[in-house]
Amino acid sequence: MNNLKKSKFIRFKKEEIHQIMELYSKKISIGEWKDYSISFQRSYAVFAIHRSLKLGPCLEIKKNYKKESIFTLTSQNNVIASSKNLGKVINYLKKPYLKLVK
Repeated sequence: MNNLKKSKFIRFKKEEIHQIMELYSKKISIGEWKDYSISFQRSYAVFAIHRSLKLGPCLEIKKNYKKESIFTLTSQNNVIASSKNLGKVINYLKKPYLKLVK
């Protein structure tokens, strides 16, 4: 039981979850996003956004912690945005989703 107390996981703060969920509720209401998942690890936490229930996450907001919190927005393992401020990462997601159609 002592091992459980010693192992600390990186988590999103209440304010951070509120910021993410505020945007999530807007995107889900227009049908752009379908679902989400949250994962907590010892070195990072991930908020994953799904556009389809059958596929894996299309976007991930990752919170790394090495002396300071660093938020990274990734899509299919490609870094889209990175900042010490979650608001800057969320502002990138507020842009409308554009898809190239041939």
